[in-house]
Amino acid sequence: MFKPFRLTLMAACTIFAIPAFACLNEYIRTEPPLRAGQLQLKYLLHMQDTARPYWSHGFHDQESRYREDLTLTTDINKLDWKTRSDYAVNQLRTGDQKTALAILEDLYRSHPTEYNIIANLGTAYELTGNKTKALEFLRKAVAINPRSHYESEWIHIRLLEQEISGTPDYKKIINLGVGSFPEWLIDKTYKFPRNADSLKLQIAFQLHERIGFIAPPNKAIGQLVTDFADIVAKTDSLGAAKEFYQFALSYDSTLKDTVAARIRGVESSQKEVKDTFRWATVVWAIPLVALLMIFFAWLKSMRNQKKNS
Repeated sequence: MFKPFRLTLMAACTIFAIPAFACLNEYIRTEPPLRAGQLQLKYLLHMQDTARPYWSHGFHDQESRYREDLTLTTDINKLDWKTRSDYAVNQLRTGDQKTALAILEDLYRSHPTEYNIIANLGTAYELTGNKTKALEFLRKAVAINPRSHYESEWIHIRLLEQEISGTPDYKKIINLGVGSFPEWLIDKTYKFPRNADSLKLQIAFQLHERIGFIAPPNKAIGQLVTDFADIVAKTDSLGAAKEFYQFALSYDSTLKDTVAARIRGVESSQKEVKDTFRWATVVWAIPLVALLMIFFAWLKSMRNQKKNS
């Protein structure tokens, strides 16, 4: 049986859980690393304070305390339905996924319009191999709460659609339409399929969720990280983009040529910027030098006039 403080902890977690995928409140840092509403790129791949990087595989000891409390129970049926849903989610992460699926199916029969249960059930179907059912329930969940997960579930839906198709083309998930990367990088007329800042946040969140479960290799993750790096290269920092390209390669080695071409394009653009700045400096320096020469000539003329007067 649960000790009283454990039941209190679970109840508190259930009451204050955000209206999204129930397991999100179990991370050390459940929210993306944001500052003034802007995504902090460096913390996606690097630690912030004592927390692990936002994109990290697995579920670490510090994050498992609440899960350990949940799994100590011997009578799941005596838990309230919200806590049973949380218990099932934690089983999906660290325990018996088939048990989790059975619990969530039972909960869905009695709570057919509850967002958390529907979303969790969709994830359970995906993790246990039934992607068709996963897509069905994910669409139901999004219909109930389209703003969940920073409105990013369209990415999850497209990913499942590609995988169910039998011949997945993961470039179609974000569908940036890059073409020639060097030309795309400097094309000022290009319009992103969605707001660039929103896209970065949505991709970052979806990758956070998937990378926790999925270790390399994985082609879907590799492509999503590449898309993310492309957006970073075009809108933020060419230097930061290079690190994300390397991370994409760690998930899909077949991206080797693509990543190499991207990095060459980034380095070429960086060189072009430096050269442009250098020539701009020269161009601005010429009139400045001429002005200084005129000034010194004037001073010399004035001195000569004084000597002759």
